Amino acid sequence: MPADALKPLMFTVGLVDKITGPAQKATKSFDGLITTAKSGFRDMAAGAIGLAGTGALIYQSLTPAIEMNRALGEVKSLGVQEEALEQLNNAALEFSANYGSAADEFVRASYDIQSAIGGLSGDELSAFTTASGVLAKGTKSDVATITNYMGTMYGVFKNTADEMGKSNWVEMVAGQTATAVQMFKTTGSEMASAFGSIGASATAMGIDMSEQIAVLGTLQATMSGSEAATKYNAFIGGAVSAQDKLGVSFFDATGNMKSMTDVLGILQGEIGHLDKAAQYTSLKDAFGSDEAVKLIQLLMTDTEGLAGSITQLGEVQSMEQAAAMAEAMTDPWMQLAEGMNAVRIAIGQALLPVINPLIDTMATAS
Repeated sequence: MPADALKPLMFTVGLVDKITGPAQKATKSFDGLITTAKSGFRDMAAGAIGLAGTGALIYQSLTPAIEMNRALGEVKSLGVQEEALEQLNNAALEFSANYGSAADEFVRASYDIQSAIGGLSGDELSAFTTASGVLAKGTKSDVATITNYMGTMYGVFKNTADEMGKSNWVEMVAGQTATAVQMFKTTGSEMASAFGSIGASATAMGIDMSEQIAVLGTLQATMSGSEAATKYNAFIGGAVSAQDKLGVSFFDATGNMKSMTDVLGILQGEIGHLDKAAQYTSLKDAFGSDEAVKLIQLLMTDTEGLAGSITQLGEVQSMEQAAAMAEAMTDPWMQLAEGMNAVRIAIGQALLPVINPLIDTMATAS
């Protein structure tokens, strides 16, 4: 068998060896296993076993690899090139062994990402899928929700992602989101709900991602993600008219909105001397909605804490925190089971090129 056919197998053995130990011993027998299998399959084709029974036996043994290849085929249908598919296959096996999740489900999640974003090349699809899987695991969210979240975030912050490189950017998103979940005691699903509701309105005002995450995360201490987004949208939507009514400026010389802490400081200087009822009336008149006023009053109670959160999130540039949280959530029994299943997938992928011609012969004969 060509050496290239063994790459997935040896790649996975190296991964599983991290968690099983005995896998190292198994590597010595793989060449013999493949040689024996090839001989055995030829005997089966010659009639040593009934064709129907042979087909059932082969299918049962190779089901994990067949399902994996089917999932890869679905992704390939979107125009993903072979090199990217190979990287995706390896990333799926590695994720499976590290976090105890099914490799074919990982690949199918990449289908949703490629459909939502498109144009991902090289290792970008693997990077997006890995970051989504790690974030979902670490924040107790389902993968579908987080892959959708990543698609939303890319749509909102596309310019930043393209500028810094999509792979680096998506790891930063995973890291900042995981850090926010830990800081604000929220969930990945709630953060996804928040950004799904707010869309690009804050970004259009020049507000960077770490500040948006900090504001939405802080608000989630007392409300849901979608409600936090509603209040944030009301605040942003009323900012232009509010500054005119109050005779102040919430925007810098470039037309971008000043930081939330600066805006709150300006408002404090304007209404801080008023009693609570008068503050509410003044803010309501300026911003035009109760939702905006509630956001201001909530955030104004701890502007130093908000400033610290924005700074802390801005310093997160990798998904290290997300990975640490995912590892803490990983069940070692599931990790072992899926790690061994990854070995079965790799063995099957090494054998399928030899077996498929036999299956074609059997199908024709039947």
